[in-house]
Amino acid sequence: MLKSFLLVIGLSVIIYSQDSTFQKIMRMKDSVSVQNITNHINNLSFAGGYQSRVTFTPGNDSAAVYIKNEFDKIPGLIAYLDTFYVPGAAAPYNVKPQFNVIAEIPGKINPEKQFIVGAHYDCSASRMGTQVWQQQWYTIKAPGADDNATGVASIIEMARLLCDTSIGFVNNHTIKLIAYAAEEYNPTYEGHHLGSIKHAGDAKLNNDQIVGMISVDMVGYNDNYSYTAIVSDAASTFIGQKMIESRSRFNIPVITNNPPFPYANYSDHQSYLDEGYNAVLLIENAPPWNDGIYYTANSYYHKSSDTAATVNMELTARVAQLALVTTASFAAVLSDAADDEFLPGEFYLAQNYPNPFNPVTTIRFNLPEDAAVQLKVYDMLGNETAVLIDGFIRSGIHEEQFDASHLSSGMYIYRLTSDRLSASGKMILIK
Repeated sequence: MLKSFLLVIGLSVIIYSQDSTFQKIMRMKDSVSVQNITNHINNLSFAGGYQSRVTFTPGNDSAAVYIKNEFDKIPGLIAYLDTFYVPGAAAPYNVKPQFNVIAEIPGKINPEKQFIVGAHYDCSASRMGTQVWQQQWYTIKAPGADDNATGVASIIEMARLLCDTSIGFVNNHTIKLIAYAAEEYNPTYEGHHLGSIKHAGDAKLNNDQIVGMISVDMVGYNDNYSYTAIVSDAASTFIGQKMIESRSRFNIPVITNNPPFPYANYSDHQSYLDEGYNAVLLIENAPPWNDGIYYTANSYYHKSSDTAATVNMELTARVAQLALVTTASFAAVLSDAADDEFLPGEFYLAQNYPNPFNPVTTIRFNLPEDAAVQLKVYDMLGNETAVLIDGFIRSGIHEEQFDASHLSSGMYIYRLTSDRLSASGKMILIK
């Protein structure tokens, strides 16, 4: 039997179903710990004292052990090493094993279907200068805090929450969280993305049913905006769209780009695209060496100065939230469950989608019974700017589009009221 509780804010009352999948995902999102992510980034940057995770170095080996140990601490998580070699590397590195660290949460209903979130744990200092990199790659300091301890810290924190029995999230599909080795170029071999190429290739040979894949790569550098970019090919656009929808539904304060998404091949998502799977990339800007509307090019990228001190930990946590709720939505088949956040008996007003928006957004709500309702929009001074609904509405789920082309950029309030209940939300118009 579902239990419900009332959340009262001023005169607004919202009724939530405490045991719904939607609420469990909300609790996971709200439980993402900035402190945990900070600790992981610091530890990975330190890399057992070597302050480098360049492929074939002792610090890289230390990072693999650290990630495996962190996964092993989580009850309900199956962690193992996926071993491979780089035959084309110069001796003796051609016989040195490399390890993808894989954490698996078996699906409870359709375990044969998989959703993957990956992040590479190796790093680079190639922008310290070609001669320096070629000659000193084994000893140079390369803490790789942003690229890509931020991504690895995110998937470790995601694993903790997806397995947290106090939250009780149930994944229909199998979820795999993978820390890839050898994503970066190394002077001892040609090529990159070697760890994900190994895993994606094995998946194809095994006829694995991968529903989708997210690569979380370099997501923590930005002092001015909570922004992250979505990179996708045309066929995988639905994953990015679900990401934007999930951001709005679960109220994550991060700005993203909108479709059509840019396409680029500079991370581990490309390995899955090459095998015919759908995959997207989350990265702080596309590309991170260029300025953007919400981004100033990362001057620490692939340098010894890529330390934890340059990382925006709060932003990293928000991107982890975004990857988490998107993964949970796919793995729980939320989109196939007739909008699980809207359960019978709920009076509920969802976060508008997309948010921020320009100039059109969609407002969704559920009525438990037929009622006379009003759906209005106000500016922050309380002035009414639009009346979207004013009349009798049948029970059920409804969507209403709001076109704000006549308004200036800023924050607005949308409010749904019936005879007995009221709910409101905030939305941001950016032109």
